[in-house]
Amino acid sequence: MGLLDDVVGAAKSALSQGGEGGVQGLLGNVLQNSSLGGLSGLMGQLSEGGLGHLVSSWTGGGQGQPISVDQLKAALTPEHIQEIAQALNLSPDSALAHLAEHLPMLAGNRA
Repeated sequence: MGLLDDVVGAAKSALSQGGEGGVQGLLGNVLQNSSLGGLSGLMGQLSEGGLGHLVSSWTGGGQGQPISVDQLKAALTPEHIQEIAQALNLSPDSALAHLAEHLPMLAGNRA
């Protein structure tokens, strides 16, 4: 089994086990290695896409508001969505669902 297979296997394992730290770490790594420029780049993209109020809720120390898959689809380019999905070895909708679920906490932990 090659290195890429190991990474894909670890990603699938982390996502299927639902471990909060594992999934958030994995998503953080995927974002860091993406053309978005990491978590801060993603939050900038979301802010530019009209979702600055959500980003502020995650980083302001209050209760982070949820984000939907549809909101992510509207704020991200198809290329970014495909890049994230390929890195996670998931369909675009599944990748966005995981991102929507974990992004508020991931952003709040990095604030």
